[in-house]
Amino acid sequence: MKPLLFFFLLVSACLAEPHLPEGTKALSSAAEKGRGPLALINLNHHVLGHARLFGGKQPDLFVAGYGGPQAVHLFRWVATAESGAPVFAEPVVVKCAFKDKGVVFQREDGSISGLWISKEELVTTLFDRAKLEFIETKREKLPKGVKAPSSLGVLVNADGVDLAFEMSDGTKGLQGDPWTEEWRPFNASGIATGGLRYRYLMGWSGRGEARQITKTQKEVYFSMHSITAIDLGPGHERDLITGSRQGHLVHYTNRAASGFDLEAKRLVAGEDGNALRHPSINPSVSAYPGGLIACGEGSLYFYRLAGKWLSSGAPVFADPVSVLQENADLYAGTLPSPTTVDWNGDGLLDILAGNSEGFVLFFENIGSDDEPKFLPATHVRAGGREIQVQAGYSGSLQGLQEARWGYLSPNAIDWNGDGTFDLITGDITGDYLVYLNRGTKTEPKLDAAHPLYCDGIDLHGMWRCRPALAKIGERIALVIVDGDDHFHLYWRIDDYNVEDGGKLVLENGDPIGASGGPAGLSGRCKLDLFDWNQDGHLDFVIGTGRVNAIPDRETGLPMPVIGKKTLGTPLLMINQGTNDQMKFARPLPFRDEAGKIIQPGGAHETGAVGTSLGGKGPNLLICNEAGRLFLLPGHRLNVTH
Repeated sequence: MKPLLFFFLLVSACLAEPHLPEGTKALSSAAEKGRGPLALINLNHHVLGHARLFGGKQPDLFVAGYGGPQAVHLFRWVATAESGAPVFAEPVVVKCAFKDKGVVFQREDGSISGLWISKEELVTTLFDRAKLEFIETKREKLPKGVKAPSSLGVLVNADGVDLAFEMSDGTKGLQGDPWTEEWRPFNASGIATGGLRYRYLMGWSGRGEARQITKTQKEVYFSMHSITAIDLGPGHERDLITGSRQGHLVHYTNRAASGFDLEAKRLVAGEDGNALRHPSINPSVSAYPGGLIACGEGSLYFYRLAGKWLSSGAPVFADPVSVLQENADLYAGTLPSPTTVDWNGDGLLDILAGNSEGFVLFFENIGSDDEPKFLPATHVRAGGREIQVQAGYSGSLQGLQEARWGYLSPNAIDWNGDGTFDLITGDITGDYLVYLNRGTKTEPKLDAAHPLYCDGIDLHGMWRCRPALAKIGERIALVIVDGDDHFHLYWRIDDYNVEDGGKLVLENGDPIGASGGPAGLSGRCKLDLFDWNQDGHLDFVIGTGRVNAIPDRETGLPMPVIGKKTLGTPLLMINQGTNDQMKFARPLPFRDEAGKIIQPGGAHETGAVGTSLGGKGPNLLICNEAGRLFLLPGHRLNVTH
């Protein structure tokens, strides 16, 4: 065994949980009362329901999170924002033996029930207000014909409840291992392989067998995620709405005074008459006074009921606005990739961040560079509309089911020399795009995205990578992870073209690899050229996912050395050459003063850049995959063997 590998195995074998220096806190919202988008420390959210516990004008909210620490949280309503969205206090964790596949509802007598699917059983719980605990009161077999439901909805009647269950049509999806060379999510004609899985609804009224209540068994592609009962006014007091993988909200008119008599599905529409599409993948839905709350990967959104109907019979809701929380952390969306730049020309470094939803977010610094304070994000626009890059039908190497992910990773530089900052991005597709700034230093105005070309071919590399950018002399350098899985240098020719500058190498001349394997094991590397040791030479600060293996698959970091169950780990590679002739030392993880490796949390990927924000730099800005940002003082970090 090589000495370096043996050393890391000894000191790092116990790493399994996120680790940050003692006392580190996520950057917080500097808005009034600390308001910001409501988001748990999870990749995905599921609103279980609402109830009136604390005497407010609007009900309080029960929310579960998954993709991260699983728990049920209670949010107390405190206000309604100017946008019309509800505002909640900080959450408290309630005791509950179940974390998802449930619905919380309040009965006419004020009692609060939680109904849960537990394997092949239906479990009824009663919420104890004093203990803040859901206590089991009844357990029964699921009705005949209901096997492995994914979610349930509850319609409360005077004499009991009617239940709707989300069921699979039985179609098998993609087969095989998505982390192998043999993985083929598209055939030779470019058509997605594997069956298109759909969901439908079965209903049960507490007696007899359950029955199919939707017109077909192919109602919603892939998953509904939740079913909510909603009162949409006269004749629609007992309707249902579901979420969906792709973001549509699906409405069913229920004509039955009890039980179910569902009309054919309709897509919930916006005020322009077109079907609404949730900003991110996998939204679940829950009715809330005045509209509904939807959330999937990312934060919670409120859809206000517009009180109108299309001629087709589809209900109309306003465009979504963020549900807010007081004393909130800054929220950058899931799997964020940050950069620091004076985006609005006020002399202060701001934060830009891309995320898995495919947005670019701008966090304005209203403090100082030494003591920054950031407002909640606004969406960066280009070509007159919000930037949102997503895979679409064939843009993800893991298949059609990832059509709504973007994994956008932006970097900023004055690319065309006009004195304003432009954006260059990598994303889920492996393509690289430039957004030229046609505005001013204080009022950026980006053109729509334009491909970068090398030798007339779209510049393309490994998926989900952030390009590194720097001005070296009179030239602008761009570094990506190329199709050979190596760090590769390119030089700007003009606004849309680059020329090959060759592969970057280690001190011994070997190329620098990035991925732990093929297909889904590839890419996920966030590159940043930054002079960490202040010697005048540009080093690499690198954000990684669990599966990265830098500089090679045998002795690289983090996966081969730290282990298959490790987390994304920010790395540093010192430039032992010059800026004109770069040669890099092997990567090292950042450690705290106690020698523990810094890992902000999450296996998929971790954004990391060097920065002068925070004073006494250089410092490290990193993210966890649940959307929190951490500014770590460089003097508290060690980068040694």
